[in-house]
Amino acid sequence: MARTYLNLILITVLMITATSCKPRQSAQLSNYPYKVEKIDSLNNYYIIYILNSDKKYQIVSKKTKSNCNIIKVNQTYPSFIFEPLIKENDYIPKDRPANYLDFVPNKIILDDSTVIAKGKDQDNIFKTNNLNGLCYIDLTPKLKIK
Repeated sequence: MARTYLNLILITVLMITATSCKPRQSAQLSNYPYKVEKIDSLNNYYIIYILNSDKKYQIVSKKTKSNCNIIKVNQTYPSFIFEPLIKENDYIPKDRPANYLDFVPNKIILDDSTVIAKGKDQDNIFKTNNLNGLCYIDLTPKLKIK
């Protein structure tokens, strides 16, 4: 009798384990990690806000006209290679005072009529070779892995 209960408990535990190990459906629309949250325009530039995990990127891209794969809000993309436009080391004094980040600007001047400030919760403003205007260029195939 005790052995029957033991077998019943063992079978129940195995069934619960087997059903809980099923792969869960993801709420994401795709497996691509970069999501375009917002696209703004200022003079001759686009400002694109991209989210990757918990990090937000503010991207500047010069406006161009061409037939291409145009990025869209709420779409996801496989890769971006970001280059910061504000290079902190260019502004921080060599003696590094306690408040050395006060020397780093929070905006960039792109041309005579365009100044872009860092957005809220942004640590920098970036550019990327993955964008030409709003055209997405997937650079992944060009990366060579040895």
